[in-house]
Amino acid sequence: MYADVDACMKWLKDKGLSNERLIIYGFSLGSASATELSANPRTLLPSKLILEAPFGSAAVMVQDASQLNMPADYFTDLKIDNAEEIKKVNQPFLWIHGLNDNFLNYKTHGQVVYNNYNGVYKEKYMVDGADHSEIPVRMGFTTYLNVLGNFVRKN
Repeated sequence: MYADVDACMKWLKDKGLSNERLIIYGFSLGSASATELSANPRTLLPSKLILEAPFGSAAVMVQDASQLNMPADYFTDLKIDNAEEIKKVNQPFLWIHGLNDNFLNYKTHGQVVYNNYNGVYKEKYMVDGADHSEIPVRMGFTTYLNVLGNFVRKN
């Protein structure tokens, strides 16, 4: 997944995209490659990071989903840990999460990622009543686009 996203960045760079113009956005599982390639850039260094309903780590996701007190590696060998990788991100960061997310609870996932970020600037939008993929609908598309646009335009 990381290699695929980086291949896209190589293509964009070949087409003239610069670090300053690259803003990376990750939703749910996409938050893994967005965070990884912001924390450990390969081809381009994104100027900003936007995560919508990110997960904290594969281990926490397994614990939340299974509700069993078993090691995560019993279920998966994924070593994805956005909560740790975000510590290396210095670019401005926007976190958006639904308060009613029944798949990735904001308290055990997004909030941990947000709290671990120590970069230059961060902001968050918590969306009342929104489940995992309902944020644009619950916010209203115009408001959603304004939130993203305002963040993008900030220096």
